[in-house]
Amino acid sequence: MKQKLIIAALAVLIVIAGLFVYLYNSIDSIVKNGVERYGTDVCGTKVSVGSVDISLKSGTGTIHDVRVANPDGFSHDSAVSLGSATLALDIGSINRDPIVIKEIRVAKPVVSAEVDEKLATNVGIIRNHIENYQARAAKPGKEDSGLEKRIAIRSFVVEQGVLKGDATRIGREKGEWDMPPIELSNLGGETGARPEGMAKVISAALFARAEQVAGEHLKAAAVQEIKNEAEKKLNEILKK
Repeated sequence: MKQKLIIAALAVLIVIAGLFVYLYNSIDSIVKNGVERYGTDVCGTKVSVGSVDISLKSGTGTIHDVRVANPDGFSHDSAVSLGSATLALDIGSINRDPIVIKEIRVAKPVVSAEVDEKLATNVGIIRNHIENYQARAAKPGKEDSGLEKRIAIRSFVVEQGVLKGDATRIGREKGEWDMPPIELSNLGGETGARPEGMAKVISAALFARAEQVAGEHLKAAAVQEIKNEAEKKLNEILKK
């Protein structure tokens, strides 16, 4: 009996060691594929990642060149471009649930907001996709393996960024404005959240801030254009 227990214990240790080796060798691709998969599902447009470089030894890493594509009907440029995102992991949580990320800090975010002839904005359309994600995910046949670990993020910071506005389709000029920082804390709580839930919270915060800034400038320009057009037509009528 004692020998069987020793063999069982050794088997468990071998499995744990194998899992750690797998994570050590595959963590970059796991994170890259996860961000692209869940980001695309939540945002409704393609999310791509340039590269990921994470060291399980130091517990630090960087995610490079995250881009969110524009929805149909807008330019081929990215709606969002993140220069880099640095992260700090709680190494002790790698083999537990949830995996704890002590901090994620996003540097140099650039949002390219556009308004079309119907006064719809690309950031508004993506935000609607994000808000409606829960209903889409609940549809019958939606794949749910139930195997993904939960994640807890203690601090998530998006540094001050830039919003580039393009309202040329309604006759206004392009503009560029500061986008205030975003700070979120204790995401997922003590039990953590599934990756898609975390993606929704983070994406919603980013696009809500982008839509706020875009609304202050692009939609104001659109309203002014409508007023100018109305005044022009009124003057034409009065001259008759």
